[in-house]
Amino acid sequence: MTLNMRQVGISLLYVAIMSWIYLTEIVSHWSYMGFRGTFTASGLAVSVVITVATSAMLSQTRDTRAATLACMHYLFFLPAIILLAYSSAPAEHYVAFLIVWGSLTFFSALQFKPPIITTLEPKNILIIVFGAILFALISQAAYGGMATFNLDIERVYEFRREAASNLPTIFGYVYSNVASVLVPLALVLSYKFRAYWLMAIAFACSVMLFGMTHHKSVLFTPPAVALLYILFLRMRSPHMIGIVFLVIPLLCATELIYLRLFVDSSDSGYINSLLARRVLFVPSLLDSLYINYFNDNGKYFWSASHIFSWAIDNPFGVSAPFLIGSEYFYDNDMSANAGVIGSGYSNAGLLGVAVYAAASGALLALLNAHGRRIGHALVTGVSLTTTFNILTTTDLLTAILTHGLLLLLALLAVFPAPGVRRPAPARRVA
Repeated sequence: MTLNMRQVGISLLYVAIMSWIYLTEIVSHWSYMGFRGTFTASGLAVSVVITVATSAMLSQTRDTRAATLACMHYLFFLPAIILLAYSSAPAEHYVAFLIVWGSLTFFSALQFKPPIITTLEPKNILIIVFGAILFALISQAAYGGMATFNLDIERVYEFRREAASNLPTIFGYVYSNVASVLVPLALVLSYKFRAYWLMAIAFACSVMLFGMTHHKSVLFTPPAVALLYILFLRMRSPHMIGIVFLVIPLLCATELIYLRLFVDSSDSGYINSLLARRVLFVPSLLDSLYINYFNDNGKYFWSASHIFSWAIDNPFGVSAPFLIGSEYFYDNDMSANAGVIGSGYSNAGLLGVAVYAAASGALLALLNAHGRRIGHALVTGVSLTTTFNILTTTDLLTAILTHGLLLLLALLAVFPAPGVRRPAPARRVA
C-alpha cells in the first residue's frame, strides 16, 4: 500500500493552524467548559507523530469508505489529536482513540453483501422522502411547533428547552430522522435529477425545522451535505477532501486576524465558536470528561438503554449525558451527548469503546457495500451526517432508532442499482 503523503502534508497544515487556534483561543475563552492546554515540545511531537501515522494510512480508493474516513479524519480524529497532545487528557483517552481509529480502519474494510428489501425508482423515493418531510413539519407545527418559532440564531438557547417541553416526546425522534436522513437524501436526489427548485424546497424545510427545534445543526448541515456530495461526484482523488476541509482552519484564522488587526477586538468570533469549538473540539472534550468520570464511578453496562433497561438496574438514576451535564456543567437539564468513545466507555470502559468502534466499522463496511451497488457519492452524501453523529454525539444504540440509522439503512435497501429497472408486469394473454 502506497502511503498517502499528500494527505500527510494537508493534515499537518490543518493540525498546525487548529493547534494555534486551540491553544490561543479555545483554551483562553472557554476554559470554564473544561478546555485545558499549553504548548509543549512533547505535545508537538505527539501531535506530529499521530497525525503523520493516521493520515498516511488513509485509503486512496474512490469509495464510500475512503471518503467517509477522510471526512472523519478532519472532523473528529485530528481535533482529538490536538486536544490529547496539549491537554491533560487521561491515558485511557489515548487508548480509546487508537481503538476507535484502528477498529474503523480494519472493520470498515470487511466485504458485505448489502441487504435489499425491494427496489423503487429513485424518483419515487424522492416523492416519498419529500412527503415524509412535509408531513413531519406540518405535524410538528400543528402540535405547537410554531409557538416558539424563531429564526434568530443568537437566541436558540432561549427557546430550545421550551420548544421541546411543549411538544409530544415522539417529535424528538421525528426531528432527528428528518434532519439527519430525510433532508440530506432529498438534497442529494434533487441534485441528481437537476431539480434545483426541489433543492430550494429542501433548504426551506430545514429552515422551518430549525425555527421549530432551535438546533443549529439543522441549519448548517444541509448546505454542507450538498457541497460535499458535489465534491464526491467530481472527486478524482481522496486528498481533495483534505483540501476542502482546510477551509475550516483558514476561515477560523482569517476571522481571528480580522478581529485583532482591523476591529481591535479580543473576541473569539462566531466562526471559531461554532466550527472550532462546538463542531471540532467539544466532542473530544466530552469524551475526556466521560472517561474521567466513569473511570472512578462505575459503569452503566447499558442499563440506561431502552433495549436492556428492563434487565439491568441503572446505578446512576439518569442517563450518561444528563449525568455529565450535571457533574461538569452544573446543569441538570443539560444533555452532554457523546459518541463512540464517551458512550462506549460509560457503558463498559475500554471494552465498550471496542464494541462500539467495531460495530461502527462494520456499519461503514455495509455503507460501502451499498455504495458499490448504487453509487458511492450518493451513499456517502446521505450517510455522512449519521456517521459523524455516531462518532461524536450519539450513543450507537440510540442512533439506530432515534437518530435515523435504521431509517437510513432501510432507504438504501430500496434503491435500485444504476441501469437496473423494475420488470414491467406481465401482460395477460386473452
